[in-house]
Order: sequence, then C-alpha cells, then structure tokens
Amino acid sequence: RRHLMAGALHHAPAEDITKALQTSKVRAICARLPPEASAVFCTFADYVGLSVLTPSLPFFLAELGVVNVEVWSGAVLSAQFAAIVLGNPVWGMMADRFGVRRALFWAMVGDTAFFAATAAARSPMALMALRFCAGACSPLVPALAFIFRVLPVHRVTVGIGRYSLAISGAYVVGAASVGALYTSIGFAGAQLVTAGLAGAAALFVAFGPSAEPSSGEARQTVSGVRDALRSRHFFVYACTQFVVGWSMNMAFAVLAIALRGEFSWTVAEVGYSYLAVAAVVTVQFLYVVPKAVARLGVERVVAMGITGLLLPSAILLTPARGISGILLMCIVAVHFIFMTAAQLAATQRARTIGARYTENGTGAVTGIGRTFFALGQAISPAANLAAYVSLGSAWPWGIELGLALVLIILHLVTGVWPAELTTSPDSVVRMSETQTETAAAPPGPAASPRTGAAE
Repeated sequence: RRHLMAGALHHAPAEDITKALQTSKVRAICARLPPEASAVFCTFADYVGLSVLTPSLPFFLAELGVVNVEVWSGAVLSAQFAAIVLGNPVWGMMADRFGVRRALFWAMVGDTAFFAATAAARSPMALMALRFCAGACSPLVPALAFIFRVLPVHRVTVGIGRYSLAISGAYVVGAASVGALYTSIGFAGAQLVTAGLAGAAALFVAFGPSAEPSSGEARQTVSGVRDALRSRHFFVYACTQFVVGWSMNMAFAVLAIALRGEFSWTVAEVGYSYLAVAAVVTVQFLYVVPKAVARLGVERVVAMGITGLLLPSAILLTPARGISGILLMCIVAVHFIFMTAAQLAATQRARTIGARYTENGTGAVTGIGRTFFALGQAISPAANLAAYVSLGSAWPWGIELGLALVLIILHLVTGVWPAELTTSPDSVVRMSETQTETAAAPPGPAASPRTGAAE
C-alpha cells in the first residue's frame, strides 16, 4: 500500500491527494471503535425509525381524518413486519454469499429511501406500502451476522448486548423526539430526521470498522443449512423468536392505544412513556442480561425470561377498575424486562446452531430465525388491536399468557429443557469455540461441523 501510494502521489492532482488523506483519517478514526460498531449503529438507526413511527402513528392518522385509527395503526405496523418476514431470509443468504458488509450497506440504503418517502405519505394505504418496503430493507439480520463474524464466541454476549442496547437506546431517542419535537416539526419532519440518520449509518458502514474486505472477496461455500433447520434446537429457537416478537409488538401497540384512548394522554405524554420504558430496558441490556448470561448461561436466562412473562400478563388479564396510566406503564416496563431477557439470550442460539450444523451458514440460520421473530411482530399489532377493540383490553394479555405457557411446554417436550439448563455456561462456551475453530479449519473429514453434529 505504501509503494502504491508513493507512486500515486507523483501523478495525482493536489485535490485527489487531499481527499485520499481525509479518507485515511476517517478510516483511522473509525478503526478505533469496537469491531461491531457498524452493526450497532445500523440497528440503532433502523429502530429509531420504528420508535418514532409507533407512538406518533395513531395521532397522525387522526390528523388525516382516518376512521378506525386502532385498526389502521395495527395494519401499518403489521405491513412493515410482514415485509421483514419476507426479507430476513434473503438478507441472511446475501450476508453468507456476498459478505455481511455489503448486505448491511444496501439494507441501510433502502431504509434511507423509504423512511424519506414516508414523509410524503398522506393516506393509510400509502403508509402501508412505504412501510412494507422499509421493512423489506431491515438491516437486523446482516447486523447480527456482522457481529457473529467479527467477534470471538466469548465476546458475542457483549456484542449482542450492544446490539440490543442500540434497540432500546433507539426507543429512548425516538420516544424523546416524538415527545419534544412532534408538535413543532410534525410527522413528516420526524420521518425526514430518521431518514437522515439511516443515511449516516449507511455511510458509516462504508468507512467504519469492517468485518471483511469491501471488494475482491470470494463467494463462500455454504452447506448444512437444511440439517440445521430440521433440528429440534432450531425448532425451539424459531418458536421462541416468534413468541418474543409477538410479545414485543403487542405491548408497544397496546400501550399507545390504551394511553391515548382510555387515559386521554397527549402525543407528548405517550412519547415520554415510551422513553421511561426504554430507559428501564436500556439498563437491562447494558448490565443485567450480559452478566446473567455469563453467570447462568443462555438457556437459564431464556427460561427466566419466558417464565417471567407470565406475571405481568396475569396481572393485566384481570385489571383492577382503578388502574391508572402510570401503573399500566410500570407493569408494561416489567413485561419488557422479562421479554428482553428472553430475546437477548435466545438470539445467541443462532450462532450455536450455525456452528453445530453448518459450514458458513450462520447468516442463513440467523436470517430464518429472525423471520420467525418478524412473523410474530407482523401478526401481533393487527391481531391484538383487533382483539382489543372487539373483545376488550384484557384479551391481548390473555393471548400472551397462553403463548408463554405453550412455549414452556414445548421446551420440555422437545428435551431442550431440562437437558441444557443443567449445562454449565463455561462448557457451552468451550463447545462453541471448538465448533467455530473446526468450521474455520482447512476442509477435510474432521473439519466439518456437520460431522460433529452427527456425532
């Protein structure tokens, strides 16, 4: 590189030399950041777009004079997550075959375009179409694959913690922005802000810490994905992702509608309520869950999170007549503590399954697993808000209670629990490290992770 630069300096114009030096400085600064910084920033930018949309959407639809605001709010949110269902497997395969950096960059380009276009929407149908396209460009799967690629096994918990912290931090920023700025810049202005942030994230991928060369890389051979998808471990992982995705969007959708309809809160008050919930979850992502996973192991934290969901669901299934908006917000915050514990821990199952059954197939496993998460997110708003309107405010919580019980039974019937609950965290890390080293070894009969899985 030095020889090429020296030769180029003799022939390049002064302005080109200045640009090259500035680019080198940018890359040098970015290189000091954690290796997963690009994935974390893109996740943050994507979820800011969602967190700005969710609390403000019912108020914007009311401004447009839409009838049945609750139904249309659920339909728009479900459209976005339905597209994520379709897009996640595609982005996972793109990350495996063309590189996680390229996949992440183009996902953010799509996010930027459709976030900006949302600012011009003036009908529910236009909102549905644009948010569907935005959902199809979700960067979450390439971001997870990026983290799995650049971090060793023992650091994945930290990387996933930062990834999840970006999500909760995005809800803090998005909710605070709605509370403070919606009345002055309106819905369109808020969407343009999110588009600008997504564009900045795309540029950061281009210049930031890289998981792989940006050009000239060979396509990777992927094998064993079918074996992984047929395993009981993936089946349980997929079902967990579905329930967690359902739980997440149910709580967000129902909270906004309940605070607006039952307690007459303003858009600013609803925005700040989301801020309070997200602040609690941020502490959970930053400190509580990573330490719990390191101390107890993935499966035990998943078990605690799923079992804990039964408590707030049971409370809100039969709410007291004198419940206030503040109390509802606090109960929902407890719900998110347990839900995010299960979400953060269960996400790490993708790497273990990919290393156990596949060769270079972790991105595909991650993408298809996230598809089930997005499927739960897609169905949840429309289904739960329809139940809320037609059957009563307790029904969404009753449905979640039933799903959590079914998921616990499923873990027991398949044998994932209690077998893996009794495995020590240290042995799991050692097993995953061995499988990752085997997958990275030169091709040969002993180097196939699928052979290890069969044994």
